[in-house]
Amino acid sequence: MRKHSLRDAGLGALGVVLVFVVLFWRLGDATFWDPDEAHYAETSREMIATGDWWAPYYNEQPFFDKPVLFHQLQASAMRLVDDPELGARAVSALAALGLILVTRWFAATLISRDVANAAALMLGGSPGVFALARYAILDTLFTLFTFGGAACLAVSALRDRARLQWIGYVALALGVLVKGPIALVLAALTFIVLIAASPDLRRRLLALRWVLGTLVIVAIAAPWFVYMYTRFGRAFVDGYFLDENVRLFAASRFGNQPGFWFYFQILATGLLPWTGLLVGRMIDDLRAVWRGERLDHVETMLWAWTMAIVGFFTASTFKLDHYVFPAAPALCVLCARAWTDVRLHHRERSTAASRVGLYFIGPFLVAVGMGCGYFLIARLALPRAAILVAVALTAAGAVLTMLANVRGALPLRVPWVVTSALIVTYAGVVAFVMPALEQRKVVPDMAQWVAARARDGDRIATYRMNRWTPAYRFYVGRHVRMLEDPAEAERFFGKPEPFYCVMRRNAYDEFVAQGARLEVLYEREGMTATTGRALWRSQTPMTRFVVVAKPR
Repeated sequence: MRKHSLRDAGLGALGVVLVFVVLFWRLGDATFWDPDEAHYAETSREMIATGDWWAPYYNEQPFFDKPVLFHQLQASAMRLVDDPELGARAVSALAALGLILVTRWFAATLISRDVANAAALMLGGSPGVFALARYAILDTLFTLFTFGGAACLAVSALRDRARLQWIGYVALALGVLVKGPIALVLAALTFIVLIAASPDLRRRLLALRWVLGTLVIVAIAAPWFVYMYTRFGRAFVDGYFLDENVRLFAASRFGNQPGFWFYFQILATGLLPWTGLLVGRMIDDLRAVWRGERLDHVETMLWAWTMAIVGFFTASTFKLDHYVFPAAPALCVLCARAWTDVRLHHRERSTAASRVGLYFIGPFLVAVGMGCGYFLIARLALPRAAILVAVALTAAGAVLTMLANVRGALPLRVPWVVTSALIVTYAGVVAFVMPALEQRKVVPDMAQWVAARARDGDRIATYRMNRWTPAYRFYVGRHVRMLEDPAEAERFFGKPEPFYCVMRRNAYDEFVAQGARLEVLYEREGMTATTGRALWRSQTPMTRFVVVAKPR
């Protein structure tokens, strides 16, 4: 009994440290990243400034990109916390914590405690959670509600806990208020796959109160959409339903979109270092189906959820990497099942491919650790202490490789060795990489410089700032004219009212060469987009940004 208590205490301490480092440590230190984070934060700040908590605005214009719930929560957090970056990111971080807990509950209820603990550590230590939980956009909150709602419905159906389904319907309704009808689309696609896959699952799922549950979802989510239609009319229909949903999915509005394999590559990267384990589990499951065996209901549900998400967004003409994040909890549970099954049935044919995938983790970590060591020593301009990341990854990989090959099995209930190495890795990113990138993010500083000097009647503008315009808009705290066309910019410069405009130095030189009367008031050198190339010791050329105004 004492041994179990000590093990549980150690596991709890490991989980607390993981959550603290991945989700909360130095959460508000960095200025907003370009472009989405600043865009969402500015919309929430305008909600606070105007007192209009039901209609999102950006740059004082209606913003029909997403529904209102995320902005309401984000704005509430920003009012409670003096630090705007911390307040804006708090919702994403807390939602990620909730998602980890929901994933653990789901796995513990339907599978086992060991699988639940492993799944929670795998999800909490995944690159996807680390990136999105520290980024002030809605994906972790959306995933919490959609996966959480689907998990409640699954447990209700498989464990005959009828009351739990109502929590699931409410969660899906909140998902609609975060990102729109896509929450229902993903749930419906999963439902269709499941009722087609198994007669028993069909019976269990159809026994739920789907009709009344749909009415609950409509009663919670529909009023906001009705309100927006009555307030903005056709503009809301065109801007939200047609532009941000139908045309974004079906029409080729943007060029240079990634191909068919894009989301498979994103998931493979986002699940590292567990990707080989997941591929092994998929092969083992396919072999079982080929032999005529049926997967259990939980396994079927997890794969169906993943298929619905990846299939839907792959079919879309517009793709962003974080769209498939809702698949991450299910995939981490599958990885955790594979880890546990290899430990319990390591000599059985049913786990052969998973065993190969698990054995791959150790050498992979060694290779990554040694690669990091080379770059940290020879190429990257980071503090020497960053070498601890390379040491931790290499050591963890060596331990796993030794356990797998010398003893022939992994007698670990949870992947604490890998988790410990990931904690050191993420701590290194937060302590060393982010501050180095922050030094090269100059647009927020330029915006604050303008905000401190511009008078009430002065015009504020940007010229072809592209990804940096939202960050500039947030930190300048004023309405910004976003200029893209040279003729439009020249007309703006020619008006008698004073102005401040931020642009690249080469654009300023072109305007001056064409006779524009402009004066540089402030100049900084920095990066045009967030990129790891800014960390190279042999410095890649930075871009010069200038604040220009009428000559004095």
